[in-house]
This record gives sequence, structure tokens and C-alpha cells, in this order.
Amino acid sequence: MADVARTAAFEALKRVEKDGAFSNLAVARLRDLSPVDNGFATALVMGVLETRRALDHLIGLYAKKPPEGDLLLLLRMGAYQLFYMDRVPDSAACNETVKLAKRFCGEKRAGFANAVLRSLCREKEGARASLESAPGEIRYSFGDGVASLLKEQYPLEADAIMEGFCKRQPLHLRVNPLKADPKELAESLSAVAEGTMVTVEENQADAVKGLAHGTYFVQGYGSQMAVKLLGAKAGDFVIDVCACPGGKSLGAAMDMENAGRILSMDLHGNKLPLIEKSAKRLGIDIIETKQHDGRKADPSLEGLADKVICDVPCSGLGVVGAKPEIRYKDPAEFAGLYTTQREILAAASSYVKEGGCLVYSTCTLNKKENEEVVKDFLDGNTDFVLEEEHTWLPIHGGTEGFYAARLVRTHGKS
Repeated sequence: MADVARTAAFEALKRVEKDGAFSNLAVARLRDLSPVDNGFATALVMGVLETRRALDHLIGLYAKKPPEGDLLLLLRMGAYQLFYMDRVPDSAACNETVKLAKRFCGEKRAGFANAVLRSLCREKEGARASLESAPGEIRYSFGDGVASLLKEQYPLEADAIMEGFCKRQPLHLRVNPLKADPKELAESLSAVAEGTMVTVEENQADAVKGLAHGTYFVQGYGSQMAVKLLGAKAGDFVIDVCACPGGKSLGAAMDMENAGRILSMDLHGNKLPLIEKSAKRLGIDIIETKQHDGRKADPSLEGLADKVICDVPCSGLGVVGAKPEIRYKDPAEFAGLYTTQREILAAASSYVKEGGCLVYSTCTLNKKENEEVVKDFLDGNTDFVLEEEHTWLPIHGGTEGFYAARLVRTHGKS
């Protein structure tokens, strides 16, 4: 019988491909395995999802008729082990995949799987060369829609962006100055400190284990830069309009030295306890939470905030590395977000006092959700000016894709 880890990986991939499950939820169900099997199965699931189009290209070199369903999933698993998992012997990749094919697809189709995988083994260098000469969307495994969007909006950087999402990302920590010194923490993790950010390349598992101490939390590079752009200081009143899971509220509280007031609001009230729990662990007591639909302005808060955090729901095209299913989305699906983003920004802007600022941010590279939303807002709100605007691309040294704009209210509405 095929081994437990590969069987679990196959079942997880079926949940993603056939049932539309999110990859992170499918992987979470692998926790019942032993640590070793869990690690292997997780790497296999995420790897197959990340390189799906490249794998189909490789399989297509030796499959005259493209396979479908379970057989295609199993061939992707086998091809991924052959070309992307150096520690797995070719014989094991082939043999264990064929065993699974016999179990789930029958003898005849298992024979087909065996023929394709053996051909890939024999012609490995030629297959690799074929992949390397393929267009970027195949080489780096992106759907035509997302690839076209990137090529249109970033014509000079599109291939580099797609390649950047395939690279292993460092772990970025936001250090809690209320409890720890960034330099000392960095030294203990053999990491690099830059201000209150610590970047961990190698000892990521050890860093995750230390989260319970409340000396830091995990926060992406772009998110930390957005909080820095906000410039919150002690005594400020800050409103976070789409706060969950709370990273930007927590970061602002640290910049404020836990002095002042932060109102963290979110549409999903069941998620607000996550913020409260994190704040308690970090020793922060200036955050209060409130369930509220960010698309609708709360008149009681009009003109009261020194700073407003407006991190809106988005397509996620900047975090493809963590959510591989986004690679294959149809950009037409994003259209519904554009109205929501404009509504949230308009409502959030009403909270900013004269001389105060708002940071609008997303974890996408889609300019229709970024620059265009901000431009449309400024065209209709002459009491605001754009002070700074940044887009972080994954080609800029180990970051996810992220956008942030700082808008300052120069005078009251006329």
C-alpha cells in the first residue's frame, strides 16, 4: 500500500481541486499525521499547487492524451517529486505514485502513469530544458489571466515578479518594544534587525515557537511598512476600519508606546477576539474592538481620528506565494472588489480630522485596486492630498507584493 503521507497529500489535493477548498485549510487537516509525514505531505500539496502549470507541461511531453481527474493529480504529485524534491529518489517518486494510481485509478491507468513517469525519468534533462524555454506563465505556473494582468501593468518586471513568487520567502517579525530589544532578539535567532523588524531566513521554525512569549508577532514586510507610513505616535486616536486579524492595529499600538486609543473594527465580529487575544499576549491595553461594516461611515466618529488604517479586502495578488490558488484566478472575478474598496475608503476618510492622515493599503499588485482607487478618491475629495505612495514587488529582495498610500487631510470638507 502507498505510504500515509502521499495518500494524505492526494486527498488534500482532491479537496482543493474538486471541492474548491482553500489550500491552507486543506493543509491544516494534515496535522493528524506524524511530524515527518506532515512536513512531507504539506510540502507536496503546496508544491503541486504552486507549480501546477509547469507540471502539466512536463506531463504533456509524454502523455499523448492529457489525463484528467485523479490520475492527473497523481501524475502531478509524481512529477513534482521528480523535478522539485531533490531528497526523493526517482525510483520512490515513480513507484509510490504508481501504487497510488493502482489503488485509486485501477491497473490500466496505473500502467499509463508508470509509462509517463518512467519517460520523465529517462528524459529528465530534456524535459527540464523544455520547461526552461517555455513562456513565463508556464515556467512559473500562472494562469493566463493573472499573467496577462501582470504583463500589462508591469511589462518590464512581469517575469521577474512571477519568478519571485516561486522563491522561498523570509519570515518577517514585528518586535514588541514593550518586551524585547530587536537587536538582542535578532541575535538569538541568527537573524537581521532593521528598526523593529527582524528578518529570519533560516531558523523560522524556532521563531514561530517563540510567538507565545509576546515579544514579537509575524507580520509581512509590506504590512510593517504600511504601519510605519501611518506614523502613529503616543497619544493618538487611531481607527482601523478592516482590522482583523489585527497586525496593523498591534503595530500601531507599539509605535504609540501603548499610550493613546485604537479602535479596531471589522465586519466579522467572530474574528475580533483574535485581536483581543493577541493584544493581551503582547501586553497592549489601548485597543478596543467593535463589529462594524467598513463600507458604511459611523457618524459618531466623524472627524475624530488622528490616523486611520484602511487595509481593504483585495484580490491577494501580492501573496500568491502563500496562497497558490490565486495564481489561476480569472481577473474578471476581481471586479466586484473595486466598488467595495472605494466604499470603504470613502467611509474611512470621514473619520480623519483636519491635519490627520489615512493609509490605504492592499496585498495585491493589481493597479485597479491600488493606484486607480486612490486617484478616483482624490479626484472627488479635494480636502485630501497624496503624500506618499509605494508598491513593493516580490523582486525587491524577499518581500511579498504590497501597496500603500498615505493620504493627508489638509482642510475640512467645503
